[in-house]
Amino acid sequence: MPTLAVPTPLPVAVNPVADDPSGQSAVADIIAEQVFRVGILYNDPPYSELTWQGELAGFDIELLRAVAEVWGVETAFVQVTRLNAIDALKMGEVHALASALLHYRGYENDLEFTQRYLVGHQAVMVRAESQLRAPDDLADVNTGFVIGTRAETALALWRERRAINPDKRQFLTLDRAFAALMLGEIDALVGEEQSLLRVAGEDIRLARLLDDPLLREPHAFAVRRNDAPLRQLLDRSIQHLAETQQIELMQREYFPDLPRGEGSIVVWQQVGEEVSPAQFSPEIGIPAQSALANVLSAGTLRVAGLEAGVVQLTTLNRALVAELARRWGVTVADTPANTDEGLQLLRQGAVDMVAGLRLDWTKASGIDFSMPYLLQGDRLMAPARSQVAGFYDLRNRIVAVMMGDDSAWQRAEAWADSINMTIRRFDTTQRGAARTLLDFNNANAVYANSLELVSHLNANPDTLKLTDRWYSRDYYAFALPYKDPDFRQLVNYTLQEMILDGSLARMTGGLLLGEDLPDFGITPGSSQFIGLNLAAS
Repeated sequence: MPTLAVPTPLPVAVNPVADDPSGQSAVADIIAEQVFRVGILYNDPPYSELTWQGELAGFDIELLRAVAEVWGVETAFVQVTRLNAIDALKMGEVHALASALLHYRGYENDLEFTQRYLVGHQAVMVRAESQLRAPDDLADVNTGFVIGTRAETALALWRERRAINPDKRQFLTLDRAFAALMLGEIDALVGEEQSLLRVAGEDIRLARLLDDPLLREPHAFAVRRNDAPLRQLLDRSIQHLAETQQIELMQREYFPDLPRGEGSIVVWQQVGEEVSPAQFSPEIGIPAQSALANVLSAGTLRVAGLEAGVVQLTTLNRALVAELARRWGVTVADTPANTDEGLQLLRQGAVDMVAGLRLDWTKASGIDFSMPYLLQGDRLMAPARSQVAGFYDLRNRIVAVMMGDDSAWQRAEAWADSINMTIRRFDTTQRGAARTLLDFNNANAVYANSLELVSHLNANPDTLKLTDRWYSRDYYAFALPYKDPDFRQLVNYTLQEMILDGSLARMTGGLLLGEDLPDFGITPGSSQFIGLNLAAS
């Protein structure tokens, strides 16, 4: 084999175009060229690397090729570095970035990120015999990290939020830091999990990773700021690949020890069987003024959709909006309107957000969505003492549905048909669902929306259970103005702070069981944003 030329550390510019947010999305370029250009690192295994055979390989590489295949275009990988990646994106050399950047707060002036497709870890490695068990044990512990890496950032963020101060020691390379750990010069080493495992190599038996990571890192694609069409195109593509199990298969190949459900991908309703750049308008139109500026200058948050058909949802929507407004120092102006009217008002700029919408691609035209704040869906409830773990255990047995809910029965039958079995129907009332199972023994399980079951489980924690599987998932979020990244980030970061301090869990207590709180994802970074402290005071 001929000797391979070492790749240049700086990519060659490809028709650089100035970052013009009033122009067109990169979607137009992808459609015209039939090529999706992505900036990647050549030295970041197992995500992206140039092998000794001169081929690009890694999880991100395989995922990007799958995305391009869904679109029916070619993929062109452009080498970037962590120093020049953002410039390459802004100048049009690439349409998106993958492995070169992870989704941290602080990039808002230059970038927007898609939803995550993987969660990585900044982990803590200790010697095998160490008494350290969790990151909180690192107080006053001699802890090493490689200077200038995300490990340094992760350690600083962790110290800020947990107020635990280890003794820090900087290293120039990970090899030297690992040697220091083995020699006892330091007692803990912080680094990206895959990198720590790789540097330990055959000596991994002499070391171990703490069970809990120091920081979870969302992997997502970065696009130019204001390029909402490409961001949404990539979001829908990620969801399509998740819905068809392709991403899960890739995760199992590259990360066989990844816990099931870790960093699960939020999939909206109506993803569809096909995803194409032609489904998204390439025009970038920026609002004259961000809703963020409107809200803060007027001191009022205009909201529609607070009233929901379910009392608990109405209560949650009102509590969430009130807490958002409190943390922003504004008041709430409630605009009575149903969902469709609220969305029309949002598109006209008459309200700043609409509460309580299911994430659904058929409603995404001309609006954006916040991150989700609630998950509901179909579940099976059964007596705790029973052996029922799913539909496999209900062959020729009785499944109850709420009286008059024929659609729930049709969904239950479809699940039974999918495994070639028969179930029998019993109709119960929502109030009497628990007694149907426990007192009257009229059914072996109840199939219903999770919101209808939670009250029974809270009232009978020792005698009722939910089976593990979700048979459908509906995510609730706020509808927000389209192509308004500042306001979207403000809403998302505030919701994340409410997750971190437990506020969201307390508000959803009547709608979700504690163990069912979904992992909606946290973007690492400071609680300070645009001059506001988003943390609970």
